Amino acid sequence: MKRRPTAAIALALMLVLAGCSAGYQSPAPEPAPPPDDERLGYYDGYWYNDTFEFDAADGLTEGQQEAVVSRAMARVQLLRNQRFEERVDVDIISRREYREEFGNVTTPTPGDDARVLQNTQYEALLLVGSDRDVVDVRRGNRGDNVLGFYQPGAERLVIVSESDPATLEGELTLAHELVHALQDQRFNLSSLPTGTMDTVNARNGLVEGDATVVENAYQRNCESGEWECVSVDTGTSAGAPGENFHFGVYYAGFFPYSEGPSFVNYHRERGGWDSIDPMYDDVPDTSAEVVYPRTYGTDDYGTATVADRNDTEWNRVTPTNGPDHATVGQAGIVSMFAYTLADDYDRENALIDSGAFYNRNATTGRLDSTRPFTYDVSYAEGWYADRLHAYAAGDETAYVWNVTFEDRANATEFHGGHADLLEYWGAETVETREESTVWRFTAADSPFDGAVWVERDGRSVTVVHAPTVDDLGDVYAPADG
Repeated sequence: MKRRPTAAIALALMLVLAGCSAGYQSPAPEPAPPPDDERLGYYDGYWYNDTFEFDAADGLTEGQQEAVVSRAMARVQLLRNQRFEERVDVDIISRREYREEFGNVTTPTPGDDARVLQNTQYEALLLVGSDRDVVDVRRGNRGDNVLGFYQPGAERLVIVSESDPATLEGELTLAHELVHALQDQRFNLSSLPTGTMDTVNARNGLVEGDATVVENAYQRNCESGEWECVSVDTGTSAGAPGENFHFGVYYAGFFPYSEGPSFVNYHRERGGWDSIDPMYDDVPDTSAEVVYPRTYGTDDYGTATVADRNDTEWNRVTPTNGPDHATVGQAGIVSMFAYTLADDYDRENALIDSGAFYNRNATTGRLDSTRPFTYDVSYAEGWYADRLHAYAAGDETAYVWNVTFEDRANATEFHGGHADLLEYWGAETVETREESTVWRFTAADSPFDGAVWVERDGRSVTVVHAPTVDDLGDVYAPADG
Protein backbone atom coordinates (compact mmCIF):
# COMPACT_ATOMS: atom_id res chain seq x y z
CA MET A 1 0.00 0.00 0.00
CA LYS A 2 1.42 3.35 -1.00
CA ARG A 3 1.94 5.92 1.72
CA ARG A 4 1.17 9.58 1.35
CA PRO A 5 4.10 11.96 2.01
CA THR A 6 4.43 13.48 5.44
CA ALA A 7 3.30 17.04 6.04
CA ALA A 8 6.90 18.12 6.64
CA ILE A 9 8.07 16.83 3.28
CA ALA A 10 5.03 18.33 1.62
CA LEU A 11 5.98 21.69 3.11
CA ALA A 12 9.48 21.43 1.60
CA LEU A 13 7.98 20.67 -1.78
CA MET A 14 6.08 23.94 -1.71
CA LEU A 15 8.98 26.17 -0.61
CA VAL A 16 10.12 27.17 -4.08
CA LEU A 17 6.55 28.00 -5.02
CA ALA A 18 5.76 29.89 -1.80
CA GLY A 19 3.03 32.48 -2.23
CA CYS A 20 0.43 34.55 -0.40
CA SER A 21 -3.36 34.95 -0.37
CA ALA A 22 -5.34 38.16 -0.46
CA GLY A 23 -7.61 40.45 -2.40
CA TYR A 24 -8.71 44.12 -2.35
CA GLN A 25 -11.51 46.32 -3.55
CA SER A 26 -10.90 49.96 -2.44
CA PRO A 27 -9.26 52.56 -4.73
CA ALA A 28 -5.57 52.37 -5.58
CA PRO A 29 -3.37 54.86 -3.71
CA GLU A 30 -2.00 57.91 -5.46
CA PRO A 31 1.61 57.39 -6.56
CA ALA A 32 4.27 59.55 -4.94
CA PRO A 33 6.59 61.78 -6.97
CA PRO A 34 10.08 60.37 -7.64
CA PRO A 35 12.78 61.24 -5.11
CA ASP A 36 15.58 63.65 -5.91
CA ASP A 37 18.20 60.92 -5.45
CA GLU A 38 18.32 57.33 -6.81
CA ARG A 39 17.51 55.39 -3.68
CA LEU A 40 16.66 51.75 -4.36
CA GLY A 41 13.57 51.67 -2.15
CA TYR A 42 11.38 53.51 -4.67
CA TYR A 43 9.82 52.39 -7.94
CA ASP A 44 7.32 54.05 -10.26
CA GLY A 45 5.51 56.10 -7.64
CA TYR A 46 5.74 53.79 -4.63
CA TRP A 47 8.11 53.33 -1.71
CA TYR A 48 9.07 50.00 -0.18
CA ASN A 49 7.39 50.95 3.13
CA ASP A 50 4.16 52.33 1.70
CA THR A 51 0.92 51.14 3.28
CA PHE A 52 -2.29 50.70 1.32
CA GLU A 53 -5.79 51.33 2.51
CA PHE A 54 -7.43 48.34 0.89
CA ASP A 55 -8.41 45.15 2.61
CA ALA A 56 -7.89 41.53 1.55
CA ALA A 57 -11.33 40.57 0.35
CA ASP A 58 -12.68 40.33 -3.18
CA GLY A 59 -9.62 40.72 -5.36
CA LEU A 60 -7.53 43.56 -6.77
CA THR A 61 -8.52 46.15 -9.30
CA GLU A 62 -6.02 46.81 -12.09
CA GLY A 63 -4.80 49.97 -10.34
CA GLN A 64 -4.39 48.19 -7.00
CA GLN A 65 -2.46 45.40 -8.65
CA GLU A 66 -0.10 47.87 -10.33
CA ALA A 67 0.48 49.56 -6.97
CA VAL A 68 1.33 46.26 -5.23
CA VAL A 69 3.68 45.23 -8.07
CA SER A 70 5.45 48.63 -8.02
CA ARG A 71 5.89 48.45 -4.26
CA ALA A 72 7.20 44.89 -4.58
CA MET A 73 9.70 46.00 -7.23
CA ALA A 74 10.90 48.75 -4.89
CA ARG A 75 11.35 46.15 -2.14
CA VAL A 76 13.22 43.73 -4.38
CA GLN A 77 15.53 46.52 -5.54
CA LEU A 78 16.26 47.44 -1.93
CA LEU A 79 16.91 43.87 -0.79
CA ARG A 80 18.93 42.85 -3.85
CA ASN A 81 20.90 46.10 -4.17
CA GLN A 82 20.15 46.24 -7.90
CA ARG A 83 17.89 48.45 -9.98
CA PHE A 84 15.33 47.26 -12.52
CA GLU A 85 16.06 48.57 -16.00
CA GLU A 86 12.38 48.57 -16.93
CA ARG A 87 9.00 47.67 -15.55
CA VAL A 88 8.17 43.97 -15.38
CA ASP A 89 4.94 42.85 -17.03
CA VAL A 90 3.07 40.65 -14.55
CA ASP A 91 0.28 38.41 -15.81
CA ILE A 92 -2.04 36.97 -13.18
CA ILE A 93 -4.01 34.03 -14.50
CA SER A 94 -6.31 31.46 -12.97
CA ARG A 95 -5.38 27.81 -12.57
CA ARG A 96 -7.79 27.02 -15.41
CA GLU A 97 -6.14 29.57 -17.68
CA TYR A 98 -2.71 28.22 -16.78
CA ARG A 99 -3.67 24.70 -17.84
CA GLU A 100 -5.16 25.96 -21.10
CA GLU A 101 -2.36 28.34 -22.07
CA PHE A 102 0.81 26.75 -20.79
CA GLY A 103 0.16 23.06 -20.37
CA ASN A 104 3.62 21.48 -20.43
CA VAL A 105 5.59 24.62 -21.25
CA THR A 106 7.39 24.46 -17.90
CA THR A 107 8.58 20.91 -18.65
CA PRO A 108 9.90 20.94 -22.22
CA THR A 109 10.27 17.71 -24.16
CA PRO A 110 13.81 17.01 -25.39
CA GLY A 111 14.62 15.41 -28.73
CA ASP A 112 14.58 11.62 -29.03
CA ASP A 113 18.31 11.02 -28.41
CA ALA A 114 18.43 13.61 -25.65
CA ARG A 115 15.43 11.93 -24.05
CA VAL A 116 17.15 8.53 -24.17
CA LEU A 117 20.26 10.00 -22.57
CA GLN A 118 18.16 11.74 -19.92
CA ASN A 119 16.20 8.59 -19.09
CA THR A 120 19.38 6.53 -18.96
CA GLN A 121 21.03 8.77 -16.38
CA TYR A 122 18.01 8.48 -14.08
CA GLU A 123 18.13 4.71 -14.50
CA ALA A 124 21.84 4.78 -13.58
CA LEU A 125 20.91 6.73 -10.46
CA LEU A 126 18.41 3.98 -9.61
CA LEU A 127 15.62 6.53 -9.50
CA VAL A 128 13.48 5.66 -12.54
CA GLY A 129 13.21 2.28 -14.24
CA SER A 130 13.53 1.76 -17.99
CA ASP A 131 9.75 1.36 -18.34
CA ARG A 132 9.10 5.00 -17.32
CA ASP A 133 9.88 8.34 -18.94
CA VAL A 134 11.48 11.04 -16.79
CA VAL A 135 9.74 13.86 -18.64
CA ASP A 136 6.38 12.33 -17.74
CA VAL A 137 7.51 11.80 -14.15
CA ARG A 138 8.46 15.47 -13.85
CA ARG A 139 5.14 16.58 -15.28
CA GLY A 140 3.35 14.36 -12.81
CA ASN A 141 5.38 15.85 -9.99
CA ARG A 142 4.51 19.40 -10.96
CA GLY A 143 0.81 18.67 -11.24
CA ASP A 144 -1.18 21.68 -10.04
CA ASN A 145 1.57 23.02 -7.79
CA VAL A 146 2.91 25.79 -10.03
CA LEU A 147 2.30 29.16 -8.37
CA GLY A 148 4.37 31.31 -10.68
CA PHE A 149 7.27 31.44 -13.12
CA TYR A 150 9.33 33.84 -15.20
CA GLN A 151 10.12 33.29 -18.90
CA PRO A 152 13.45 34.94 -19.82
CA GLY A 153 12.93 34.72 -23.58
CA ALA A 154 9.48 36.29 -23.42
CA GLU A 155 10.38 38.57 -20.48
CA ARG A 156 7.08 37.57 -18.97
CA LEU A 157 6.25 36.96 -15.33
CA VAL A 158 3.22 34.78 -14.64
CA ILE A 159 1.46 34.34 -11.30
CA VAL A 160 -1.08 31.52 -11.05
CA SER A 161 -4.12 32.32 -8.93
CA GLU A 162 -6.43 29.81 -7.32
CA SER A 163 -9.26 32.32 -7.80
CA ASP A 164 -11.33 32.60 -10.94
CA PRO A 165 -11.39 35.38 -12.01
CA ALA A 166 -7.72 35.60 -11.13
CA THR A 167 -6.35 38.01 -8.56
CA LEU A 168 -2.97 38.61 -6.93
CA GLU A 169 -3.16 36.53 -3.76
CA GLY A 170 0.16 37.37 -2.15
CA GLU A 171 3.64 38.80 -2.48
CA LEU A 172 6.18 36.01 -1.89
CA THR A 173 5.82 34.23 -5.22
CA LEU A 174 5.73 37.65 -6.86
CA ALA A 175 8.93 38.67 -5.04
CA HIS A 176 10.77 35.47 -6.02
CA GLU A 177 9.86 35.79 -9.69
CA LEU A 178 10.63 39.52 -9.71
CA VAL A 179 14.18 38.64 -8.69
CA HIS A 180 14.40 36.42 -11.77
CA ALA A 181 13.17 39.31 -13.90
CA LEU A 182 15.81 41.54 -12.30
CA GLN A 183 18.50 38.92 -12.93
CA ASP A 184 17.42 38.70 -16.55
CA GLN A 185 17.54 42.46 -17.04
CA ARG A 186 20.94 42.80 -15.40
CA PHE A 187 22.69 39.52 -16.27
CA ASN A 188 20.76 37.99 -19.22
CA LEU A 189 19.57 34.63 -17.90
CA SER A 190 19.25 33.25 -21.43
CA SER A 191 23.03 33.51 -21.83
CA LEU A 192 23.82 31.25 -18.87
CA PRO A 193 25.21 27.79 -19.70
CA THR A 194 22.99 24.76 -20.10
CA GLY A 195 24.06 21.15 -20.41
CA THR A 196 24.21 18.21 -18.03
CA MET A 197 22.17 17.69 -14.87
CA ASP A 198 25.15 18.83 -12.83
CA THR A 199 25.71 21.93 -14.97
CA VAL A 200 22.07 22.95 -14.60
CA ASN A 201 21.98 22.27 -10.85
CA ALA A 202 25.18 24.28 -10.36
CA ARG A 203 23.96 27.23 -12.44
CA ASN A 204 20.56 27.19 -10.75
CA GLY A 205 22.23 27.04 -7.36
CA LEU A 206 23.29 30.61 -8.04
CA VAL A 207 20.11 31.76 -9.81
CA GLU A 208 17.58 30.20 -7.42
CA GLY A 209 19.76 30.75 -4.39
CA ASP A 210 19.90 34.45 -5.20
CA ALA A 211 16.11 34.68 -5.62
CA THR A 212 15.39 32.61 -2.52
CA VAL A 213 17.69 34.69 -0.29
CA VAL A 214 15.77 37.80 -1.35
CA GLU A 215 12.40 36.06 -0.95
CA ASN A 216 13.32 34.90 2.56
CA ALA A 217 14.33 38.43 3.57
CA TYR A 218 11.10 39.75 2.05
CA GLN A 219 9.09 37.22 4.06
CA ARG A 220 10.87 38.15 7.31
CA ASN A 221 9.97 41.80 6.81
CA CYS A 222 6.35 40.86 6.16
CA GLU A 223 6.04 38.51 9.12
CA SER A 224 7.77 40.88 11.55
CA GLY A 225 5.39 43.70 10.68
CA GLU A 226 8.22 45.85 9.36
CA TRP A 227 6.38 45.94 6.04
CA GLU A 228 2.69 45.85 5.30
CA CYS A 229 2.14 42.96 2.91
CA VAL A 230 -0.80 41.54 1.04
CA SER A 231 -0.36 38.38 3.11
CA VAL A 232 2.23 35.75 3.85
CA ASP A 233 1.54 32.10 3.06
CA THR A 234 4.08 29.27 2.88
CA GLY A 235 2.43 27.98 -0.26
CA THR A 236 0.67 24.95 1.19
CA SER A 237 -2.52 26.06 -0.55
CA ALA A 238 -1.03 24.74 -3.76
CA GLY A 239 -1.71 21.23 -2.55
CA ALA A 240 0.32 18.36 -1.08
CA PRO A 241 2.18 15.83 -3.23
CA GLY A 242 -0.04 13.22 -4.80
CA GLU A 243 0.08 9.51 -4.14
CA ASN A 244 2.35 8.85 -7.14
CA PHE A 245 4.71 11.73 -6.45
CA HIS A 246 8.33 10.75 -7.18
CA PHE A 247 10.54 12.04 -4.38
CA GLY A 248 13.79 10.82 -5.95
CA VAL A 249 13.32 12.95 -9.07
CA TYR A 250 12.10 15.78 -6.84
CA TYR A 251 15.23 15.64 -4.65
CA ALA A 252 17.47 15.83 -7.73
CA GLY A 253 15.62 18.92 -8.95
CA PHE A 254 15.12 20.67 -5.61
CA PHE A 255 18.86 20.97 -5.01
CA PRO A 256 19.20 24.64 -6.14
CA TYR A 257 16.49 25.81 -3.74
CA SER A 258 17.90 23.99 -0.73
CA GLU A 259 21.66 24.50 -1.16
CA GLY A 260 21.65 27.62 -3.34
CA PRO A 261 20.73 30.10 -0.57
CA SER A 262 23.60 28.88 1.62
CA PHE A 263 26.00 29.27 -1.31
CA VAL A 264 24.82 32.83 -1.98
CA ASN A 265 24.85 33.79 1.70
CA TYR A 266 28.37 32.38 2.17
CA HIS A 267 29.79 34.67 -0.49
CA ARG A 268 27.50 37.61 0.28
CA GLU A 269 28.55 37.63 3.92
CA ARG A 270 32.17 37.94 2.77
CA GLY A 271 31.79 40.40 -0.07
CA GLY A 272 28.23 41.71 -0.15
CA TRP A 273 26.04 41.61 -3.24
CA ASP A 274 29.02 42.95 -5.18
CA SER A 275 30.57 39.50 -4.83
CA ILE A 276 27.48 37.79 -6.25
CA ASP A 277 26.93 39.91 -9.36
CA PRO A 278 30.19 38.87 -11.13
CA MET A 279 29.26 35.20 -10.67
CA TYR A 280 26.75 35.52 -13.49
CA ASP A 281 29.75 35.78 -15.81
CA ASP A 282 31.35 32.75 -14.15
CA VAL A 283 28.59 30.55 -12.75
CA PRO A 284 29.44 27.49 -10.65
CA ASP A 285 30.39 24.49 -12.80
CA THR A 286 29.44 21.70 -10.41
CA SER A 287 26.80 21.14 -7.75
CA ALA A 288 29.67 20.29 -5.38
CA GLU A 289 30.81 23.94 -5.58
CA VAL A 290 27.38 24.95 -4.32
CA VAL A 291 27.41 22.40 -1.48
CA TYR A 292 30.92 23.52 -0.49
CA PRO A 293 30.94 27.28 -1.31
CA ARG A 294 34.62 27.72 -0.43
CA THR A 295 35.53 25.55 -3.45
CA TYR A 296 33.85 27.89 -5.95
CA GLY A 297 36.34 28.92 -8.60
CA THR A 298 39.02 26.46 -7.40
CA ASP A 299 40.53 23.46 -9.17
CA ASP A 300 39.07 21.00 -6.67
CA TYR A 301 37.05 19.29 -9.42
CA GLY A 302 37.97 17.92 -12.80
CA THR A 303 36.78 15.48 -15.46
CA ALA A 304 36.01 11.79 -15.64
CA THR A 305 36.65 9.66 -18.70
CA VAL A 306 34.71 6.85 -20.36
CA ALA A 307 36.31 4.87 -23.18
CA ASP A 308 33.80 3.67 -25.80
CA ARG A 309 34.36 -0.10 -26.05
CA ASN A 310 30.96 -0.94 -27.51
CA ASP A 311 30.38 -3.65 -30.08
CA THR A 312 28.97 -2.55 -33.48
CA GLU A 313 25.54 -3.81 -32.39
CA TRP A 314 25.44 -1.09 -29.75
CA ASN A 315 25.45 2.52 -30.95
CA ARG A 316 26.52 5.46 -28.81
CA VAL A 317 23.62 7.86 -28.15
CA THR A 318 24.83 11.35 -29.13
CA PRO A 319 22.10 14.03 -29.24
CA THR A 320 22.40 16.62 -31.99
CA ASN A 321 21.75 19.45 -29.57
CA GLY A 322 23.23 19.50 -26.10
CA PRO A 323 25.95 17.41 -24.46
CA ASP A 324 26.78 13.92 -25.75
CA HIS A 325 27.13 12.56 -22.22
CA ALA A 326 25.52 12.89 -18.79
CA THR A 327 27.05 14.17 -15.57
CA VAL A 328 24.85 13.86 -12.47
CA GLY A 329 27.23 15.45 -9.96
CA GLN A 330 27.10 15.37 -6.20
CA ALA A 331 23.44 16.45 -6.15
CA GLY A 332 22.44 13.48 -8.29
CA ILE A 333 24.46 10.98 -6.29
CA VAL A 334 23.04 12.19 -2.98
CA SER A 335 19.52 11.99 -4.42
CA MET A 336 19.98 8.34 -5.38
CA PHE A 337 20.68 7.44 -1.76
CA ALA A 338 18.15 9.85 -0.25
CA TYR A 339 15.37 8.35 -2.36
CA THR A 340 15.46 5.24 -0.19
CA LEU A 341 14.15 7.41 2.67
CA ALA A 342 10.93 8.20 0.82
CA ASP A 343 10.10 5.44 -1.64
CA ASP A 344 7.59 2.70 -0.86
CA TYR A 345 9.76 -0.19 -2.04
CA ASP A 346 11.70 -0.90 1.16
CA ARG A 347 11.72 2.30 3.18
CA GLU A 348 12.41 0.59 6.49
CA ASN A 349 15.85 -0.36 5.16
CA ALA A 350 16.83 3.07 3.83
CA LEU A 351 20.54 3.33 3.12
CA ILE A 352 21.17 6.60 4.94
CA ASP A 353 19.97 7.96 8.24
CA SER A 354 17.20 10.51 7.82
CA GLY A 355 19.24 13.05 9.79
CA ALA A 356 21.98 12.90 7.17
CA PHE A 357 19.67 14.36 4.52
CA TYR A 358 16.64 15.92 6.22
CA ASN A 359 17.55 19.14 7.99
CA ARG A 360 15.05 19.37 10.84
CA ASN A 361 14.45 22.11 13.36
CA ALA A 362 15.80 20.93 16.71
CA THR A 363 12.77 22.30 18.57
CA THR A 364 9.82 21.44 16.33
CA GLY A 365 11.25 18.44 14.49
CA ARG A 366 9.95 19.90 11.21
CA LEU A 367 12.03 20.36 8.11
CA ASP A 368 13.88 23.64 8.07
CA SER A 369 11.91 26.07 5.93
CA THR A 370 14.98 27.59 4.30
CA ARG A 371 17.20 24.51 3.89
CA PRO A 372 15.12 21.34 4.20
CA PHE A 373 17.69 18.98 2.63
CA THR A 374 21.47 18.72 3.00
CA TYR A 375 23.25 17.36 -0.08
CA ASP A 376 26.32 16.21 1.77
CA VAL A 377 26.28 12.52 2.69
CA SER A 378 29.21 10.18 3.16
CA TYR A 379 28.69 8.24 -0.09
CA ALA A 380 29.19 11.42 -2.13
CA GLU A 381 32.07 12.91 -0.17
CA GLY A 382 35.13 13.61 -2.23
CA TRP A 383 33.24 13.63 -5.54
CA TYR A 384 35.62 14.85 -8.24
CA ALA A 385 33.79 14.17 -11.51
CA ASP A 386 31.51 11.71 -13.28
CA ARG A 387 30.58 10.93 -16.87
CA LEU A 388 27.95 8.62 -18.37
CA HIS A 389 27.66 7.37 -21.95
CA ALA A 390 24.40 5.85 -23.19
CA TYR A 391 24.11 3.17 -25.89
CA ALA A 392 21.22 1.75 -27.87
CA ALA A 393 20.53 -1.41 -29.84
CA GLY A 394 17.02 -1.22 -31.27
CA ASP A 395 14.69 -0.55 -28.35
CA GLU A 396 17.24 -1.70 -25.77
CA THR A 397 19.48 0.75 -23.93
CA ALA A 398 22.66 0.44 -21.89
CA TYR A 399 25.17 2.72 -20.21
CA VAL A 400 28.71 3.07 -18.94
CA TRP A 401 29.15 5.42 -15.98
CA ASN A 402 32.46 6.44 -14.43
CA VAL A 403 32.47 8.19 -11.05
CA THR A 404 35.83 9.56 -9.92
CA PHE A 405 36.69 10.75 -6.41
CA GLU A 406 39.47 12.71 -4.77
CA ASP A 407 41.03 9.58 -3.32
CA ARG A 408 40.72 5.82 -3.01
CA ALA A 409 38.94 5.99 0.36
CA ASN A 410 36.05 8.07 -1.02
CA ALA A 411 35.77 5.78 -4.05
CA THR A 412 35.63 2.77 -1.73
CA GLU A 413 32.86 4.41 0.32
CA PHE A 414 30.76 5.04 -2.80
CA HIS A 415 31.52 1.57 -4.17
CA GLY A 416 30.18 -0.08 -1.03
CA GLY A 417 27.11 2.14 -0.90
CA HIS A 418 26.34 1.48 -4.56
CA ALA A 419 26.51 -2.26 -3.93
CA ASP A 420 24.04 -1.84 -1.08
CA LEU A 421 21.76 0.13 -3.40
CA LEU A 422 21.79 -2.62 -6.02
CA GLU A 423 20.89 -5.14 -3.35
CA TYR A 424 18.21 -2.79 -1.97
CA TRP A 425 16.55 -2.65 -5.40
CA GLY A 426 16.49 -6.42 -5.81
CA ALA A 427 19.79 -7.30 -7.51
CA GLU A 428 21.80 -10.41 -6.70
CA THR A 429 25.48 -11.08 -7.32
CA VAL A 430 26.33 -13.37 -10.23
CA GLU A 431 30.11 -13.23 -10.04
CA THR A 432 32.65 -11.46 -7.83
CA ARG A 433 36.36 -10.89 -8.49
CA GLU A 434 38.24 -8.68 -6.02
CA GLU A 435 37.03 -5.15 -6.85
CA SER A 436 34.76 -6.30 -9.71
CA THR A 437 31.22 -7.68 -9.38
CA VAL A 438 28.48 -8.72 -11.80
CA TRP A 439 24.89 -8.23 -10.62
CA ARG A 440 21.52 -9.18 -12.03
CA PHE A 441 18.13 -7.74 -11.00
CA THR A 442 15.97 -10.69 -10.00
CA ALA A 443 13.26 -9.31 -7.69
CA ALA A 444 9.90 -9.47 -9.46
CA ASP A 445 8.67 -6.23 -7.90
CA SER A 446 11.84 -4.21 -8.58
CA PRO A 447 11.45 -1.24 -10.94
CA PHE A 448 14.83 -2.14 -12.45
CA ASP A 449 15.97 -5.00 -14.64
CA GLY A 450 18.98 -6.26 -16.57
CA ALA A 451 22.55 -6.86 -15.48
CA VAL A 452 25.19 -4.59 -13.94
CA TRP A 453 28.97 -4.85 -13.82
CA VAL A 454 30.77 -2.68 -11.26
CA GLU A 455 34.51 -2.22 -10.76
CA ARG A 456 36.52 0.02 -8.47
CA ASP A 457 39.95 0.92 -9.79
CA GLY A 458 41.92 3.27 -7.59
CA ARG A 459 39.80 6.37 -7.05
CA SER A 460 37.30 5.58 -9.81
CA VAL A 461 34.21 3.39 -9.95
CA THR A 462 32.87 2.17 -13.30
CA VAL A 463 29.28 0.96 -13.62
CA VAL A 464 28.06 -0.83 -16.76
CA HIS A 465 24.42 -1.76 -17.32
CA ALA A 466 23.00 -3.92 -20.11
CA PRO A 467 19.85 -6.00 -20.68
CA THR A 468 21.62 -9.31 -19.92
CA VAL A 469 24.86 -10.55 -18.43
CA ASP A 470 26.03 -11.61 -21.89
CA ASP A 471 25.40 -8.09 -23.22
CA LEU A 472 27.75 -6.48 -20.68
CA GLY A 473 30.86 -7.40 -22.67
CA ASP A 474 29.30 -6.12 -25.89
CA VAL A 475 28.48 -2.76 -24.33
CA TYR A 476 31.87 -2.42 -22.64
CA ALA A 477 34.45 -4.88 -23.86
CA PRO A 478 37.30 -5.75 -21.47
CA ALA A 479 40.33 -3.51 -21.92
CA ASP A 480 42.62 -6.48 -22.58
CA GLY A 481 40.27 -8.11 -25.04
